Amino acid sequence: MGNYFDIKNLKCSYGCKTNDPKVVLQATELRIPQGELVFIVGKSGCGKSTILETLGLMNNTILSAERFLIFPEEGQEIDVTKVWRQKNSVLANIRKKYFSFIFQQTNMMHYFSIRENAVIPQLIKGGDKQYGDTLRQVGLEQVFVENRQNVGELSGGQQQRLAFVRAFMPHFNIIFGDEPTGNLDPENAHNLMKIVADEIRNSPEKTAIIVSHSPELSEKYADRIIKIHKKETRNGDTFGVIDSESIFEKRNGKWLHHDTEISNDTLYNSIVQ
Repeated sequence: MGNYFDIKNLKCSYGCKTNDPKVVLQATELRIPQGELVFIVGKSGCGKSTILETLGLMNNTILSAERFLIFPEEGQEIDVTKVWRQKNSVLANIRKKYFSFIFQQTNMMHYFSIRENAVIPQLIKGGDKQYGDTLRQVGLEQVFVENRQNVGELSGGQQQRLAFVRAFMPHFNIIFGDEPTGNLDPENAHNLMKIVADEIRNSPEKTAIIVSHSPELSEKYADRIIKIHKKETRNGDTFGVIDSESIFEKRNGKWLHHDTEISNDTLYNSIVQ
């Protein structure tokens, strides 16, 4: 299997249209393979959401890049540095065809029913998963039993699980999650990450990219962990860095850093520092 993303010397900023844009994230080299569950970790403010928004083509964050390629399906290559300068409809079509998203803020549409919130993306994008089966998979079968209809009748945790249903029902090649279990108790967080992991294992053409503050979830479910470091400039500004030190890979059940096997304790300490 190949890579979904191939990036070199990427600089991200939220002031791309200003005369003095401030770099908030640099990725010297980053490849994200097809068929992996990838966790992005790091301290608050290091740029985790920034890289997720950039990979997901959500915001105009690209200040410059020597190379930023997406290979969403066999035989297709998209140069993001060129696409980014095109109309928003071009980016929207890429997101529609290949991506799916789970956010910590669930962004439920409260004027629509529970079922409508879950199935509208599938109606737009296609997909063969069944609504009832997917509800049961995430532990929302009581929605059926109690015959509840409105999103407002669900707790925050139930809405978070419904966000998983909404993201998993349509077709996708890459699923992005920004702290998707942040509002859940540990048991439900593990249950939902297991669903994500099983989806990737059973569909090797898919990849999941998850931002998380949880070293426990990262260590247990990830195939690859990207640790964003924080660096400080001379004037005191900070920015996030993704480089060769950032990448931890799991091979044959063992964690590696620079192709050298490390213990789970070393991994844990590395990603929480």
